[in-house]
Amino acid sequence: MEITERRTYTEAELTERLRQAQRGSHEALEEIFSFLRERIFALAKQSAQNIGLRVADAEDATQETMIIVREHLLEFEAWENMIRFARQVLRNRLGNCHQYRLSHNRLEVPMEKASVSVRMDAQLEAAELERILEQAIEELQRTRPRYAVIFRGLLAGLSKKELCEILRITPGHFDVELHRGRRFLRSLLKKRWGIEW
Repeated sequence: MEITERRTYTEAELTERLRQAQRGSHEALEEIFSFLRERIFALAKQSAQNIGLRVADAEDATQETMIIVREHLLEFEAWENMIRFARQVLRNRLGNCHQYRLSHNRLEVPMEKASVSVRMDAQLEAAELERILEQAIEELQRTRPRYAVIFRGLLAGLSKKELCEILRITPGHFDVELHRGRRFLRSLLKKRWGIEW
């Protein structure tokens, strides 16, 4: 297996990539957003851990941040402006998530006080989760068919490129749809079956 070194950039190089992306270079856009996402996700994981959030919350906050930064791409004059804006958005997203968790903190009953044991064996639990996931995707098919297509495609082993061709969307738009679909599916699983994923 070949190990590749991470590319390092100067602020001037990043600002130049930003300008190229603003002029329509897809390669520069992909390069600068890949670098930004890496930075923002590392910061999100550390911040999430510090305030007691899950890695999934950090992933969601990162994706939401990237979407917002993309919407404001033409407004940035330099890399410094872009990263500063991204950090502010991330901080707001994580803060919102933290407040939500605090206000929706579930009452936990110690297992020794529970009257019935609900522990399932691993095979039964996996089969039950698979059944619930299939029901959730069927419900998505009725309410949000595009999300259902994405999840069924991923479960069938299709690549991102293949799904983009099927849906006739760009890879960037696919990421947005996948993020929104995951968030919607999580919400559905929690509301309907009480499963936090």
